[in-house]
Amino acid sequence: IKLSSILKIAHVLDCSLDSLIGRSVYSIQEENMIKQLRNLSPHSLRTVQALINLEEQTTMHNSDTGRETIRVFIPTGNMKDGFFYDNSHFDSLDITNYPQEIKNKVALGVKITSSHFEPIYFTNDILLLALDTAPEPNDTVLFVNDEGRLFLRKLTPFGLEPINRFGKKIGANEIKNYTTLGKVIKVAKEFNIEQYR
Repeated sequence: IKLSSILKIAHVLDCSLDSLIGRSVYSIQEENMIKQLRNLSPHSLRTVQALINLEEQTTMHNSDTGRETIRVFIPTGNMKDGFFYDNSHFDSLDITNYPQEIKNKVALGVKITSSHFEPIYFTNDILLLALDTAPEPNDTVLFVNDEGRLFLRKLTPFGLEPINRFGKKIGANEIKNYTTLGKVIKVAKEFNIEQYR
């Protein structure tokens, strides 16, 4: 086959030559992100682009100051089991002095904004989430269901258990309707990280 013919086929299929021959130039994580981006509405794509721009600028600024920070997602409204994600704002958390093991895994934080998760998590606790670590039994995980409701649950062989015994148990046969957003790897108090080393 001529190269010109292969190029025409790639053009018709709207793909790269690498894709056409089954070789990816992207990591698995990048490929998954691209697939997810393709499912978003134009408005959502603009939102993601704005967040990428913000992250890029913040990262460049922090590298100049020698500090390492992560974004902390702060949901607005009534944060409870099964709450709708409708609005939020972001803060940052300085993780410069955190153990390297945590810094290597953490992607973002989620701030607890209500007493609904006591006595396990308290208002202003920051849950440090890993996004690329598969949850295992007994891990606490942030899930979203098909309706856009968020659930903070303990993963068990029997399903998703409420972390403080309040809320509906989600059976193992229903887990397919839930997407993992992140696994809790540590809980940070805003002003005292020493107790979590």
